[in-house]
Amino acid sequence: MRRCGVSSPAPEMKWLGLHLEARTARGLEGPGGAMSPGVSALKGAVSFAIVSTIAYGIWAFRLWPYGPGMYAAIAVVYLGLGGFALGGLVSGRGAIPRVTALFAVSFFVYALIWCAFWFGLRGKFHADLWGAAIGLAAMSAVIRRAFGATGGALEAWAVLFTCHTLGYTLGDELHAALRGVNGRLLWGTAHGAGFGAGLGYLLSVTQRR
Repeated sequence: MRRCGVSSPAPEMKWLGLHLEARTARGLEGPGGAMSPGVSALKGAVSFAIVSTIAYGIWAFRLWPYGPGMYAAIAVVYLGLGGFALGGLVSGRGAIPRVTALFAVSFFVYALIWCAFWFGLRGKFHADLWGAAIGLAAMSAVIRRAFGATGGALEAWAVLFTCHTLGYTLGDELHAALRGVNGRLLWGTAHGAGFGAGLGYLLSVTQRR
């Protein structure tokens, strides 16, 4: 919207105070304050692997009967712990609660899309892959919009999707080899490491744009 010849910024770019101007006001000295993509990806992999192992524990230990309720319970663990685990990857004071809120919204969107594909296609026709591809694209878009990032959208999504898929596939292979509780837990660990690496990369490059 334009008023008196001045273009108003999109409201999403000010959401949660994660755009550069707000983070600078809280003590960040420009985009150079963000971690490098490699370091952020590594830290994201480690922290999110822990969260994912806890989440997969619901399935591993049969704490909830298989079905939509189990997936919802797993999602709640991610929603509750995921943002807290990733909050340290964002520069500026007060980042953790803001990132926690952002992650909860973006992961909810991702999980909703993934479940729609998985249950809609009844686990067939590569439902998990399609759900991840579309869901992660939406998740990436929400995160980038909150930071007011411009440019590099396709690259950010590609890295996130690749890391997520590699982690998920490795976890699947570990589960197939070991089975049982250990196999299910290791699937969660590998999935979380890949997912976290992709999110760590996304958060780093998003803060720089």
